[in-house]
Amino acid sequence: MATALIHMDARQKQRLARRAKLRGKSFSQEVRDAVDLYLDVPIESEAELRGLAKSANHAADRMIKNLDETIVFVDRVLKHKRNGK
Repeated sequence: MATALIHMDARQKQRLARRAKLRGKSFSQEVRDAVDLYLDVPIESEAELRGLAKSANHAADRMIKNLDETIVFVDRVLKHKRNGK
């Protein structure tokens, strides 16, 4: 496997590390998966790619928000059950 040095901002690294942990993968594997996904998307222009990325980010943000709300709800239900109410 070839080695590559990449530069990213701290937030990107943090988000990738968090996602890798959630998926049970290494940080490096998560980066490779992201690069593969990027390379597999057939695009005609940079503008099209930016639009796809923007749409994907919005969709992911909505899903994360829904998951966060679900976790809060489940935690509240479990706490309620533990307290015998």
